[in-house]
Parts: sequence; C-alpha cells; structure tokens
Amino acid sequence: MTTYDLSAIPNNVQMRLSSNTAASISSMIGSGQTVDRGGYKWMATYSFNSRVTSTRASLLGTLAALRGQANRLRVPVHDNPIQGAYGGTPLVKGASQTGSSLIIDGLTVSVTKWIGQGDYFSVIVNGEPELKMCTADINSDINGELTLTFEPRLRAAPAENAVIYVEDGVLTKPSGIFLLKNAENGWNSQPWRSGEISNITIEMVEDVFATQ
Repeated sequence: MTTYDLSAIPNNVQMRLSSNTAASISSMIGSGQTVDRGGYKWMATYSFNSRVTSTRASLLGTLAALRGQANRLRVPVHDNPIQGAYGGTPLVKGASQTGSSLIIDGLTVSVTKWIGQGDYFSVIVNGEPELKMCTADINSDINGELTLTFEPRLRAAPAENAVIYVEDGVLTKPSGIFLLKNAENGWNSQPWRSGEISNITIEMVEDVFATQ
C-alpha cells in the first residue's frame, strides 16, 4: 500500500464526523441508551473546479494511482478556523497516552488560548498523522505545557516527543490519512475548451487503521 499527498488546494471542502454509536429509544417512555463502539472518524469531500494543465494532470494521475481503495491519501485540512495563537514547537510529553486528551510541551509559555475550540491539529502516531479537533480553548502554562482535549480519540498511543502539527497559516497544515469512500472515483471534463478543463470531486473516509 502506498500513501500519496493531496497537495492541490480545493475550491470547496466538506468535512464530516462519522460516529459508530448505537441508540435504543423506548417508544413508551422516551428514554434511551447509547453505546459508543469506537471507530469515530473523519469523512471529507474535496471539490476542485475548472482545473487545467499541470494541476488537472496531477489530480487525475493521483486518482489513477490510488487504484480505487487500494492506496491512501495524506490530506491536509483546508477549513481550519485557526482560533489559537500557537507558538513554540509542540511535542507529546510522555508515552502511553490514549483517549481524548494528550499532554504536550515545547510551547511558548503562558499563552492565552494557545489552541482554540474548533482548531484542527494532527499528531504523528507510528509515522503517520492522526487528525483531531480541539474541543476547548486551552492556555499554555508557565512551563510551556498544556493538556489537549479533542475528538476523535487516539487510536494508538503516540511516542514520547512525537510531533504535533498546527496550522502556521502558510505551509504547515494538520492532515490525516484517507482512502476513497467508493471503489471508483471520476471527473467531468470539457474537452472542447482551450486547454481542456476538468471538475474533480474526491470523496474520502479516514483510514482508522493507518496508525495502528
């Protein structure tokens, strides 16, 4: 299996979180029970409109190279609200951390709202990024540390000093590992136009086993 980078910037982004819960609601009294079975994951649709020349060729070539759902895409997120101030070099502090919280260090000290509610970040686990969304505003402390709270929860424990990626507004973006939602994916083209124009939509689902 090969992982390809989806580097082109889309015109439209649709992000969704898909849960794996089961709910049982009583029709008599209206109460219910919910079971969380794990597997909470990202789903994304990226649309690339009126692409020509080299950008068009690169996207089509990448789609062909995926061989349906055989290979993977490393996908940066393009709808990050960027509420946090960030600063420093964020790293995981301590191995064997799991769940929906993560202690990190290496931050600029005493920053109010170092990361903001709704901000994306990714953490490197077993060599690949897991994409997360912060669920609260969090300040860094006097030691340049904080505890991230986020969803979806970690699927494997990151190593000590594993890198945390937040968006710098220029090059670095949080990312995740995705595969095509369906075994086939196509595009619409206008060959009668000068240079040939294509509209390409890629529907993806996060690979929950990529970092395990």
